[in-house]
Amino acid sequence: MITVGVIVLPERSFRRPAGDAGSVDSYPCRTILHVAQGLTPSDVVLPAPNPALLAPYLKGALELQEQGANVVTTTCGFLIPLQRAIAEQLRIPFVASSLLQIPLVYRLVRGRVGVITANDEALTKTYLQLADVSNDVPIAVLGLQNHKEFADPYLNGVGRLDMERIGASVARASQQLLQRFPDIKAFVCECHNLPPFGPAIQRRTGKPVFDILSLVSFALHGVNKPVFAPV
Repeated sequence: MITVGVIVLPERSFRRPAGDAGSVDSYPCRTILHVAQGLTPSDVVLPAPNPALLAPYLKGALELQEQGANVVTTTCGFLIPLQRAIAEQLRIPFVASSLLQIPLVYRLVRGRVGVITANDEALTKTYLQLADVSNDVPIAVLGLQNHKEFADPYLNGVGRLDMERIGASVARASQQLLQRFPDIKAFVCECHNLPPFGPAIQRRTGKPVFDILSLVSFALHGVNKPVFAPV
């Protein structure tokens, strides 16, 4: 049975709707979760990589592999610093961050990539370099830390998720980024909470939108090839 393993942070005040990387309803196959105990988003979303994250995430990835996961992923794009070290230790694909897609998306569209992130003050050049985003890849980055509808539930632990209001806010933000950079040809969502709002971004901008689920789908296709009937 094809299985996705997801390393999640301990439960927070908000629920994880379908589409969120931490929801078992986001994947087309069996999904198992591993909770990285003792960590919070403030340990992850930082301007510089946190070396203390490697041990608990490696432990989680290895345990998920032994439980039968065919692909392991996470719930935060800021975990890109863990990609190489953990991938080297697994027998299966490890998908640390949606940011891994930026160089590929640029090659697909040959134009600027708009990056929607939870916090653009924390998304420093170090993270982009670890995702192999070179200076030759044109990007435009917009953070949602000042967008109350998103920031209150997701970053500040205040209130509840209002999916309609958050979707409208994220769509407006993406439109504003496109207005500032009209040469944007596609979007990549860094934040692994954002896939539920990808359709709103696409409707507002008319551009392709990539996120953690598109990257996990890519990995799943590699480990579970469809069998085509002979012609």
